[in-house]
Parts: sequence; C-alpha cells; structure tokens
Amino acid sequence: MINYLTNYFHNGTPRNFKIAIPTKYHEATEGLEHHEDNVQDASKSQTRACTIYDFRKQDTIFNYIDTPGLSDTEGVAQDDFNIQQIMGAAEQSGVLTAIILVINGTQARATVNLRNTLCLLRSSIPDVLLQNLVVVLTNCSATSVNFDLAHLKPWTIPEANIFHMNNSALSRPVSQWINNERMKKDLEREWEYSMETIDELIQSLKLFGGKATEAFKQMRINRDRIKSQLHSILLDVKKFQGLQNELGILKITQQNISTDIQKYSDFKRTKRVEFTEFEKCNECSTICSVCSKLCRENWTNVNSFHGVLGMTLASNMSLRGIMNFFKTIFTGLCKCKHSHFRHYDDNVRPVKKTKTVEEILEDVKNAYDHHMNKCEKIESEIGDLDADVAALKHALDEKEVEIRKHCNQLKELCSQFNFVDELQGVIAVMDRDARTLTSTEARADAEKRIGNIKHVVDTLSSSGMSG
Repeated sequence: MINYLTNYFHNGTPRNFKIAIPTKYHEATEGLEHHEDNVQDASKSQTRACTIYDFRKQDTIFNYIDTPGLSDTEGVAQDDFNIQQIMGAAEQSGVLTAIILVINGTQARATVNLRNTLCLLRSSIPDVLLQNLVVVLTNCSATSVNFDLAHLKPWTIPEANIFHMNNSALSRPVSQWINNERMKKDLEREWEYSMETIDELIQSLKLFGGKATEAFKQMRINRDRIKSQLHSILLDVKKFQGLQNELGILKITQQNISTDIQKYSDFKRTKRVEFTEFEKCNECSTICSVCSKLCRENWTNVNSFHGVLGMTLASNMSLRGIMNFFKTIFTGLCKCKHSHFRHYDDNVRPVKKTKTVEEILEDVKNAYDHHMNKCEKIESEIGDLDADVAALKHALDEKEVEIRKHCNQLKELCSQFNFVDELQGVIAVMDRDARTLTSTEARADAEKRIGNIKHVVDTLSSSGMSG
C-alpha cells in the first residue's frame, strides 16, 4: 500500500516503479526509511515498527504512518505487541485525519486470526475516530471482493469510505509480464484502476476533518491504571492473608492465656482463725503485757471493797510498783514466766472468738499477674492488627471503586473495548492465588473481590454487545 502511494505521489508507472519499501522483486528507489525484515520471506510479516512517510500533492502534505500488520504469523503475542505500537504512534501523532484498514479482499472466511485481529482493532480505536475510518480492500475489485464487511460489526463503515484496488503489480517480477502482451495489458489496466482508486481516496481524505488523538492517550492511561490497581489488589490480598494468619495465631495465643488466667485467678485464700478478745466486766483480772495471758482471773469484784481497793492500788503506779516488787521477791515469776512488773490489773475477761482472714498465695498471684500482662499486650497487638486489616480492606475497596471508574471511562472512550480479553489474564492469576490462601476470611474476601471485578467486566461487555 505504501509503495502504491509512493508511485501515486512520485508519478511512478509500471515501466518506472517508485519503490519506498523494498520487496521480494523490487529494490528501493526513493531513499526513504523503512523497517522491513527479510523481504525475501513472504510467509512472514515484514513491518516491525511504525514509520512515517511524507508526500506532497500540490499545496497539501500527506503524512502516512506505516504500522506493523496484524494477524501476524508469529501469533497473538506479536499482534498484542504490534497493536500497542500502533496505538502509541497514533497518540504521538497528535492529530489523525483517518485510520485506513488495509484488508485482503480475497479472504472470505472469518478465520481465528482474522477474528482476533478485528477484536484487537475494535478494542483499540476510540469512538471519536470511527467516522474517520476507511477500509481499503486489496487484491480485488468491487465485483470480485470476497471479504464480508459484516465481519466489522458493530462498526458501520459508510460506503464512501470503502475502496477496492488490485495492487498486484509489485508482487511479481517485471520479467514475468514485460514480454507477455496480455499480462502486460491486464497489469497496466489494474495499475490504472488502482491509481484512480488512490486518487479517490486522497480526495476523500482531504474532506475529512482532523481528529485529536487525546483519546488514545486517555485509553492508555485508563488501561495502565486498571492494570496497576489489579496488580496492587493482588499484592494487598497476599498482605491481607499474612495479617489474617498473624491475627489467627494471636487469637489462639490469647485463648491459651485466658485459660492460664482462669487457672491462676484463685490466688486468694480465706480461713477461720481463733483469737481471744478482752471484754469489760465487773470482775478484775491480772493480765501479762508480754504474752497477753490472763494470769489471774476474776480475783475480786470491782464493786466490792477489796475490788475498789485493789483497783485503786493498781491504778497508782508507785503503789503498784511496790506491790509487784514484793510479789517478785516472795513469789518469784508469774506462772506465765514473766515478771510481776510486766502485769497489770483490769476489769476485763478473756472471750474466745473466731474470724475469717484472707491470705494471698504469692507464687500463684505472680503467675496470674504475668499472664494478665501478656493478655493486655496481646489485646493491644490484636487491636493494632484489626486496625491494619480494616485499613487494608478500605484500601482494597477504594481500588475496586477506581477500577470501576477507569473501566467506565474506557468504555466511554471505546464502546467496543474488550474487557474480557484485556483483564482475563489478571483475573486468572487472582483466581489462582485465591486458591492458595489458607485463611478462610482472606480467601472469602479475595473471592468476593474477584467476583466484583468479573461483574464489572461482564456488565460492560454486555452493554457493549447490546450497543
């Protein structure tokens, strides 16, 4: 196609071909740049990079970007790489007048390769440029074409934007037809028809308005953002799994510590103890101030003469001291083995009582305190992890929202964008990774998020098909 355009603009003829890109049978003549591989191998696609060719016609300059072909013989991966190059070249051009699809018009059946190519195209060309879409069906005329334009649906190409040309003159050596009058006449007639077709194409292009290629940039940004967020979700789900595992271990530890706390919580003991308490009474008794024994009980009534006298003497420290002195001399120590000087008389009597006292088992209490401290620390760690899990879930929710936003923006830019083809690889990885998760909560969360993304893809794909 580029070589036919070169001949049109450079006034080439079958007897004087103007060749921009070398072919199997023709050397380059115009000194123009090209990115062709081995031109001798017709079984392989040749163009490997986008190349711009500038032509002038009167006061108009035409810039054609020759791009790598699709339905590449090296497979789908090469097609994906080529379409990225094409979209990149379109974005960098700034303005495009038209996108020309050059299709072999002899191809009647929609092969797998062709379907893949058309799917790539529909998913790559923004809606704003669909009115500037041109189809050139090669190797055929309007009456001999086999390609069914229904393969392009849901695109609808206006009849004025469809061209047919039999561009076979450069596909054979000159020696094959130059001496054969019939072949030469057929080739020259096809050449003339092709040049007329190109002229019609050029006139149509001059009527088109240029379209800014900002949509290609926005498509790229949205696609990259979706892939970035999906990859980030993959990493966050793995992080979520780690947090859930750590949280599970801490909760098991907390349960064990709670059991130990219950075990050591009985560190207090109560018991009944007997004690003697002196209560006021009418009788007088002698009490040892050292051992608190009742050494002489009820020896007189405090209301009797002797009792009053005894109490009076006992209350007088000097007299009491004299009395105790003589007692010690004549009777020796009291029966409690303490000196009489350590005794006193009072109107009390001993009463035996019991009371309940509480004692702390220090070793048990220490164990209890130790486990309580551990429990508080683990509760704090669990609280921190719960906060981390909640923050991570919130971040994942926001990424889902952003994916939906960019998907919708992408759908607005390119109504036929193939979300299934674009995202199925990442979704498959997410499905695979979800099956490896050991935390039931993390796995359930991952499966829910995968389901949400699949729902977005299915919804957008359905709306695209119905549109």
